[in-house]
Amino acid sequence: MKKIIDLNKNWLYSAKETENGRAFSDTVMDLPFFHTAETMAEGTFSVKWTPAESEDGKTVYIEFQQISGEAKIYLGDTLLGVHKEGLFRFRQLLSLEVHMGEEYEIRVEVTPGSRPDALFAFAGVSLICVDSSHFNMTENEKNLSITSVIKDKKAEITVSTDIVRPNNYDVVSYTVTDMKGDVLFSKTCKPTEPCAVFSLDMPEFWDGQSGAYLYGLNAKLLRDSRCLDEISTSFGLRDIKLQSDGFLYLNGFRLPLNGVALTDCSSIKSDCMKLRDLDGNLLLAKLLPSKTDLLSVTDKDGMLFWYDLHYSGDTDKDINELKDFLLLNRNHPSLTAVVCSEKADDNYFRLFRETVTKYAPAVFPVLRRDINTAADTIPEGADVLMLTIPCKSEPDAFISIGGRFSELQNRYPDKYFAIYPENPERTETTENEHNAWHMRLWTAFCRQKNVIAYFGGFLTDGKTVDSKRGLVSADRSTAYDAFWYYRSQFSAKSFVKICNTDTNETADKFSDIRCITNCKNLRILINGKDKKHKAEKITDGVYVFRQIKLKKDVNLIEVSADDECDSIEILRF
Repeated sequence: MKKIIDLNKNWLYSAKETENGRAFSDTVMDLPFFHTAETMAEGTFSVKWTPAESEDGKTVYIEFQQISGEAKIYLGDTLLGVHKEGLFRFRQLLSLEVHMGEEYEIRVEVTPGSRPDALFAFAGVSLICVDSSHFNMTENEKNLSITSVIKDKKAEITVSTDIVRPNNYDVVSYTVTDMKGDVLFSKTCKPTEPCAVFSLDMPEFWDGQSGAYLYGLNAKLLRDSRCLDEISTSFGLRDIKLQSDGFLYLNGFRLPLNGVALTDCSSIKSDCMKLRDLDGNLLLAKLLPSKTDLLSVTDKDGMLFWYDLHYSGDTDKDINELKDFLLLNRNHPSLTAVVCSEKADDNYFRLFRETVTKYAPAVFPVLRRDINTAADTIPEGADVLMLTIPCKSEPDAFISIGGRFSELQNRYPDKYFAIYPENPERTETTENEHNAWHMRLWTAFCRQKNVIAYFGGFLTDGKTVDSKRGLVSADRSTAYDAFWYYRSQFSAKSFVKICNTDTNETADKFSDIRCITNCKNLRILINGKDKKHKAEKITDGVYVFRQIKLKKDVNLIEVSADDECDSIEILRF
């Protein structure tokens, strides 16, 4: 059976001599290790491993969660393989047979490269010990592929595997379970058979947030009833289509996609909680954390996931990285689309599209384009476009944006669009201008035919706690007015939120109270008294109570609708 050995302790790093000297050298460290990419020198990471009795005679692979740079892997002085720069987990055969008590030195020569966050990463490492016959450990999960076809309330599930050095007497046993773990059906095949096919009547669908149903699949390689190797995974059954009416459908039902983008992946649990609070259903990210399986989180939470492929300018490298990503993640039902950079030329996008279609046919290839230049730069085969909207709050800028989008709709009536506003830098606009910009953009693009997705912007501001440029603060604790505005548009769950104020102290006798809500018939209490003020509607979701009279000292302001309520205190001095 497979055995996993943690190899994250006591790595020795020795830097290569460079003209600028060494960043650091001869340092013993534990993984994962991160460093600023600009100052990370070329060097060698090394560690020693001695097999125990239970590992004697086993075939051993080494697995790296991530190395952001080119890596040459050695066992002693023998070069085992070279891994080009990439962002994902990869494996290398270490030895066909190891012997207990013998010391093995593993060396990794690294030419550093940077991730999208400008860091160098040498993430977690482990050894995988298996019998000589086993499921293929290389090619990034090529050993297990699940595809499904749904028709007439029946699902046909096809599972393919790849066995290394099978015996004529070996068999592969497949078991499919429901979410409770109860066995639905089993099947046994010979390792030489290309795939196993199952039929499931009246299947449960992966329906996003309305029902993220996941099945389980277990595959065992058996010889004389003894299990040589075993792999398990989850999968979902879903059917996503772009219909001729201009909308996206999930399992036969129209689904508007309302999402956010992650600027970093340092607080996955907190970010997913904020996305649930927002009632969004779509997440965009270009950097996947090595420790947290982000797509497993989106699978379970029913969020659709779009991966924004990092663009390096090296076509071969990027397409190989895309292949790695798809082979690793194509079984995840939440993976819906991969986004191609706006810097890509026609040939780059052609290779990008062919790779997605080949390795993950249930995933959409999406091309990013700036709305100002999109009309003349759309290659053939780009059916879905992510339009980047520049951050300009002047009225004539919105007129220009609206005109260019109308031009695109008229020129390409068969295209589908995702809207992606560029968040402004901290110093460019005030908070009120920022919120007004979000509101005007949403009003301009929401619910239009052929607009299948809308991104509210960055979930976090990625800067300081008080920058107020994302939808929540950098520490994920404070939700800004733009967050609550989008919730008023995205969510059917009732809420009332009094807008942020610059200060809760004033010398003025009268004050306007702004609210964001998806409720109607707002009521305001001032110091516990109902003054019968009527809320004026500013735009869909935003209301204001004009000229509320304040007494001297502390004023308790409560705004309610149905069973929802919010309150603030204002000190009039």
